[in-house]
Amino acid sequence: MEQLKSILSEIGLSSYKIKTYISLLKLKSSLGTIQQIAKNSSVPACKLYENLKWLHENGYITLISEKPLSYRANNPKFIINSEIEKKKEKLDKLGKEVKSIKFDISAVEKDIMQITSTREAYFKKMKESAGNAKKSIIYTAKHWKVDAELIRLLQEKIKQGVKIRGIGPANSSEEKNIGWLKEIGVKIKKAELKETHFAVYDNSFVVISLRKEPEKSDYNSIFIKSETLAEIFTNHFDSIWKKI
Repeated sequence: MEQLKSILSEIGLSSYKIKTYISLLKLKSSLGTIQQIAKNSSVPACKLYENLKWLHENGYITLISEKPLSYRANNPKFIINSEIEKKKEKLDKLGKEVKSIKFDISAVEKDIMQITSTREAYFKKMKESAGNAKKSIIYTAKHWKVDAELIRLLQEKIKQGVKIRGIGPANSSEEKNIGWLKEIGVKIKKAELKETHFAVYDNSFVVISLRKEPEKSDYNSIFIKSETLAEIFTNHFDSIWKKI
C-alpha cells in the first residue's frame, strides 16, 4: 500500500483523494458506504463527498448504489497505466509546442560564474550546455548515469558533428549505460579518477563539480565561460586520455 500511495502521489492525487481511494481498496467486501469510507480513511466529512465525486468522475471508483450511497474501487493497475498514458500524450504535445517557440536569450558573458546546488538543477543546466555545443564535449565522470533525454540529446549532437569524449570508472553495474553511450558514438575510456570532475564544451564553457558524494543533497557545481580555464582543463583531459 505504501508503494501505491507513493505512485498515486507522483501522478498528482492529493492526500485526501489517496486516503479515500485506499480506504475503498482495503474493504474486504469491495463495497463501501459513506460511513465505512469515513471510518477507514480519516478524511474529514466535509471533504469526503467532494473527493468521492472526483474519484468517481475520473474512473478510480464506480458507484454501486445511491441508497445507501455506496462505491467500489477499480483496479489501480489499469487506472495508473491510463494516467501515465495521458501524461505521456500531454508531454508529447508540449514537446512539439516547445520546438516552435523562439527563445531570444543572450549568450553567457565571459568569466561570470553560474552556480547550481541540487542534482536536478545540475542536470538541467548540463543538458542545456550540451544542447548549445557545436564542436566538442569532453568530460570526466564519477558515474555513467544517463537518461533517455540525455541519450537523445547526445545522439543528436553527434549527428551534427559534435565530438564527444568521456573518462569514467570501469563500473560493472553501469555497463549498460556505457554501452548506450558507445552505441550512439561517444568515445569512452575507463579510469578511476579521484580528482574534481569537470566538463568542457566547445573549448570555452567549463563545468566544475564540487560535490564529494552524488547521493547526498549537496550537489554544488560551477558553470563558467572562460577560454583560459577551458584550455587548462582541456589540456589536463587530453593528458589523462593519452595515458589510459
